[in-house]
Amino acid sequence: MCWLDCSPSFTSHRHSAPLSTMYRLTTLLAATLTVFSGFGVLAQNIMTLSYDNTYDNAALSLNTVACSDGANGLESKSPTYTTLGSLPPFPNVGGVFTVTGYNSTACGTCYAVTYGSTTIHVLAVDASKTGFTVSQEAMNNLTGGHAVQYGRVYVSFMEVPASTCGL
Repeated sequence: MCWLDCSPSFTSHRHSAPLSTMYRLTTLLAATLTVFSGFGVLAQNIMTLSYDNTYDNAALSLNTVACSDGANGLESKSPTYTTLGSLPPFPNVGGVFTVTGYNSTACGTCYAVTYGSTTIHVLAVDASKTGFTVSQEAMNNLTGGHAVQYGRVYVSFMEVPASTCGL
């Protein structure tokens, strides 16, 4: 079977078999990537996720995180939001790389974060320099109880409506 030019002049060269095979494999690979890229398989957002026990403290005042008060802060979304534990998705909260600092427009953003076949929804309450930094309990929920063992993992993620996180 010949997928490319199989004329005698093309195949008569001494090294034509390996080159012909290489061309076929390259064509097959390109076709496969084209098909899968149409399904978004290659367009996933990948980032790292780790934990910080600070975000496990349900009594932690929102005044200690970047997304506290201010026009974009979580306290402005509801008077009942005063601590991490008062937020609907707790313990699935943490710092996110999109939060640039105090009163960031990314405060309160909700993300669907996937590790393996498990997905959790994480609410951005603070800034993180490296990907997602969530509560240990959230990371345990995501990794099947292996937060301490794994420390940091690669996850895929996408922004979802804030209502997905209960806001």
